[in-house]
Amino acid sequence: MKSIYKFYLLTIVLLGMISCDDKEFLNQSPPDSLTSDVYWRDVNDAEAGLVAAYSELESRSNFWDGWQEGRPVVEYFRSDYALPGPDASNYAHWMSIFNFTYDNAHTFLNVLWSTNYKGLNFANQVITNVSGMTSGQISDADKKRIVGEATFLRGYYHFKLLSLYEQIVLRDAMVTLDNIDKPLATRQEVWELILNDFSTAANMLPETLASEDLGRATKGAALAYLGKAYLYKAGDPTSSTADDFSNAAAAFKQIVDAGTYQLEPDFLSIFNGENENNQESVFELQFKSGDATSWNATRLHAFIGDWCIGGWGGLEASYALVNEMKKEGQIANNGLYDNRLYGTLYFKDPYYNNTDTNEMQGYTWDVLVADTYGSADAKDNAAYFRKWLPNYVWNNSYIGLNVVLMRYADVLLMYAESLNETGNTAEAVNIINNIRDIHGNMPAVSATTQAEVRTQIMHERTMELTLESTRFFDLRRWGKLDEAMQAAGRTGFSADKHSYFPVPLTEIQANPEVN
Repeated sequence: MKSIYKFYLLTIVLLGMISCDDKEFLNQSPPDSLTSDVYWRDVNDAEAGLVAAYSELESRSNFWDGWQEGRPVVEYFRSDYALPGPDASNYAHWMSIFNFTYDNAHTFLNVLWSTNYKGLNFANQVITNVSGMTSGQISDADKKRIVGEATFLRGYYHFKLLSLYEQIVLRDAMVTLDNIDKPLATRQEVWELILNDFSTAANMLPETLASEDLGRATKGAALAYLGKAYLYKAGDPTSSTADDFSNAAAAFKQIVDAGTYQLEPDFLSIFNGENENNQESVFELQFKSGDATSWNATRLHAFIGDWCIGGWGGLEASYALVNEMKKEGQIANNGLYDNRLYGTLYFKDPYYNNTDTNEMQGYTWDVLVADTYGSADAKDNAAYFRKWLPNYVWNNSYIGLNVVLMRYADVLLMYAESLNETGNTAEAVNIINNIRDIHGNMPAVSATTQAEVRTQIMHERTMELTLESTRFFDLRRWGKLDEAMQAAGRTGFSADKHSYFPVPLTEIQANPEVN
């Protein structure tokens, strides 16, 4: 990444030297040429720059090694409840993530690092250049909103990097020849920037969006990530302070009090593309099937889906996850297990062998397993993820199924956790019971003490957020990574070595300040 920056910056310097020549043709620039000095002319230029900053979210600009495979393998395979699917053994770089045998030259580590830094570079360009635009070029309202969105994105990219890597380079300004080589920042320094950016963005962004602006950051998104950052910081021994949980609770309370979001009663519809940008969505990654004018699609469903439903077989769920999600028994108000189980997993169960409903992608479990694996009993101890799958995986190539990055249920569970950790256990229980009722069709919990509620929240986060890129990070901040990985038989894992990724080799080679 920085090699490219250096080349680009040195090129500018060399062109500047050449322009000193007294020959007229060397002193003139094409009248229709756009440079960074003249690009930021009006609101359209500002919006285009902002689009570039959004384009790197979740490494979308590198489709295969970033969004499609890199992010899922890195964030799903490291969960104690995930297993490689039958296709995964074909890819040594996938399996090295699962087995924790990767090193700093791993391609996914490099791609996730570089794409997030590209996003930071674009965000800083918007913040710097749009802030300098005059009232004749852009309205005060548009300037505030656009700089606010870019500030949110800068916080987001730093937060993403700090969650993945133990140390990162802090980028709070546009890259120049003077600052291109920077040493690694302390985690405390990066946390300070992240918290400040999310807080600043929350004061600049609108609470709601017009339909044509869906996918942009809002005040609620900034507050949600502000609270989440405080919660993650509370679980970071290098940086935690006594007020982290109370600060998190204060951020989440603003969202709850605003009343902008509500839990979506149809839990499955949040993930199958049938109810996108619903009342529970706080920040949602927008996808669109290809048409004549755009191409912003995904094949995440193919990576997740098993062979028996027409997927590639990249990922499976451990049966320990099924057991955890079934452990309260069939006590839901409709006589089933917690209904979130059926919105999260496919597994052998009367629910998926009901010929009246054919919930298993329009068939039954036994029919699909028998057709694919030769016997209806061949996968009795297997489970597959249902989240992020359309209702029919077969013959679905590149589709436009959105992925929710932050939803209100997560906000509420993080709020409940913050309240419980600050002594407001009874209020936390009320929040938990509301989520259980609406999403799980489940009765109230019996937990009353802080320790009991803490344990219940861990269970609720499994029920609610499995395969939403939270599990590994939750275990880490709770100090339970070693315990969970040992229980899962992941003997190659050590929290001392594998809680964070190392700085990629490409950065070490390009940046002399990093060693």
